[in-house]
Amino acid sequence: MCGVRGNIMKTILSVLTRRWMLGFLAVLLALPVAFSPFGAQVAAAQSCIVRTDWPLYVVVGGDTLNKIAQRYGTTAGVLASANCLPNINVIYTGQQLRVPPSPVVLTPVPVPPNTVTYNVQISFQRFDNGFMFWRADNGEISVYIGQVNGTTISYPSYSYGLLPDNPVMDGTPAGHIRPAFGIGKVWGNFYNVRSNLGWATTPETGYVTTVTRVGNAFNFILPDGRVVYVDANRNWVTNGSTVPTPVPATPVPSSAVTQTTASYQPFDGGFMIWEAHTGNIVAFYNNGGTLNASYTVYAASQYANLPDNPVIPTPAGRVLPAFGIGKVWGNYFEVRNNLGWALTPEQGFLATFISGSNSTQSQTCFTLPDGRPVTYVRLSTGVRYWLYSGTCS
Repeated sequence: MCGVRGNIMKTILSVLTRRWMLGFLAVLLALPVAFSPFGAQVAAAQSCIVRTDWPLYVVVGGDTLNKIAQRYGTTAGVLASANCLPNINVIYTGQQLRVPPSPVVLTPVPVPPNTVTYNVQISFQRFDNGFMFWRADNGEISVYIGQVNGTTISYPSYSYGLLPDNPVMDGTPAGHIRPAFGIGKVWGNFYNVRSNLGWATTPETGYVTTVTRVGNAFNFILPDGRVVYVDANRNWVTNGSTVPTPVPATPVPSSAVTQTTASYQPFDGGFMIWEAHTGNIVAFYNNGGTLNASYTVYAASQYANLPDNPVIPTPAGRVLPAFGIGKVWGNYFEVRNNLGWALTPEQGFLATFISGSNSTQSQTCFTLPDGRPVTYVRLSTGVRYWLYSGTCS
């Protein structure tokens, strides 16, 4: 009897031992996955936010992320980060990706030996104690600490691409802006950046800057016209103080030229554009043939906090407007009622806005991606109209 009990106890202990070992082995096998780079990528992807301020691109047969990146003057890493892709090697035909606005054509100019000059499309944001910018050609984000001189730090796209979006939970101080997208990732995840710069004081502004590189030093132009000089030790200085805001004066004939990235989308009854340099979205109604063709301007503050386009479903052969343009179209009935549905997805392009004013009106001219110049006018009486002007000069 004792022998039978002993055998039973041995059997039970043997079964329990095998189960414990199998459970321990399963934990060991799971640990590498949990703590692997792939695990980190999945966690990061779950908290990632897509660059909705960029135009859409639809993947076609034969595309790779690297080919698309080369076409738009950027890198595969930047596209993967901007679209929250968990695997940089996997895309599929018909997939919609966010891409930078149309790449800038480099302008060769005569330069002295050992000097290189080129144009770069960037997104610029000013802070309490410096500024940051994102480069469209390689995804690098640079931090410039100081008012008129200081030090600079650069963050390649791979150093921030998989980080969570701005995790700072503090309330945004009055008169300041919470950084977003890539700049927000760097500002929110690197304490040294945040503590040195303070909060953002302006929204991101898209523009094209000219860079001149001489050996290990270089200089570039800020949106306010100042030149920043950077030496080989990453110290920087400007050539003057910030350009002051002009004092309002009696309107006189004037003109100003602004080059910026933009998005264009045609509709049944007109078209809409988004301007990167101001964040404005402009809805153009009718066909632009008479003074009855009007337009409405929506500042970023009027749509940024609105819900995404709530209108469904989409009629056959039409496109549901999305992102900023979709917010304005979907939340403002008068826009939707006047324009109807979108005919194609948004198209990114590089736009040149030429503005002028006199005592009776102000006007701005730009050229659409299809080559048609558009002039929109605001009279001193408040009347607004636009037309296809034939030329911008």
